[in-house]
Amino acid sequence: MKVGITCGGIGPYASGEFIRLSAKAAEDAGFAHYWMPDHVVQFAEYPESVYPYAEGSGQEIPDQDPDAPLQFSDDTYANVNPLNPLIDPVIGMSWAAAATSRLEVGSNIIVLPQRNPVFLAKSLATLDSFCAGRALLGVGVGWAKEEFDAVGADFRARGKRTDEAIDAMRSLWLEDYSTYRGEHFSFDKACSFPKPARAGGVPILIGGESKAAMRRIAKRGDGWLPYNLPIDEAASAIGELREMTRAEGRDPDSLRIIKIVYSNAHPDDLKRFRDAGVTEFNIASSGEIPTDEAGIRSKFAEFGETIVEPISRL
Repeated sequence: MKVGITCGGIGPYASGEFIRLSAKAAEDAGFAHYWMPDHVVQFAEYPESVYPYAEGSGQEIPDQDPDAPLQFSDDTYANVNPLNPLIDPVIGMSWAAAATSRLEVGSNIIVLPQRNPVFLAKSLATLDSFCAGRALLGVGVGWAKEEFDAVGADFRARGKRTDEAIDAMRSLWLEDYSTYRGEHFSFDKACSFPKPARAGGVPILIGGESKAAMRRIAKRGDGWLPYNLPIDEAASAIGELREMTRAEGRDPDSLRIIKIVYSNAHPDDLKRFRDAGVTEFNIASSGEIPTDEAGIRSKFAEFGETIVEPISRL
């Protein structure tokens, strides 16, 4: 099985130097993909919103060293300090792609309904054409109303905007003269070049565990990026998703189901996820990676032995 990693883009890991070094080290260690987070702006407080992962993800979170370069929390928002830098994910993906030759680079996740899909389709197609088809787009509908207000997007319409954005981007990627007419986005005979290098366009994987998210994956997604998916519920949830996908006239075997786990995940748990239908894993860093070049190389070499190699044998 393949495994990727989410480790760059926040706080001390938000530098071009860290992304360049860690992406190359990840590729050398055998990781298959490298992911970037997304929030356009952050706030000291979220009076109108509820952080959906405040009670954790159903997984045991690794103990953090008090001296770890980046501290996380699962209280009101995972990034404990809103002053921490948090980069634009597409620029970060581009930086990581330029430093590597085989690694897929993705967003986990872009808050899609906050984006104009015409601009985003252009950026991702350009990146994919530059890196020979290694871009991945992970999307979600978002949870912070304050963020939507800041970018001028309607929080209540985020589901519909997400669906339309996916369809609009696919039209721009796959058609020479693209036409799309929706409630929120419309264009007629638009020409957007370059096209993505990957056949079928940039794969779109969808995050979230709600029924609406599952319907979106079944109808429009190339895969699923589940976070809050307890092991005991994985088989039934994935089975339901496969049935929904089949009902849409699509092949459920084509879905990439990339489960986000932590570096302390037990091999038996990973096997149970595999048996339930998970196709790949994505390690969420717990802020333990050093920021100096020697430390980065050493930590990723360790990851290669303790994470990549065992998962490759599943």
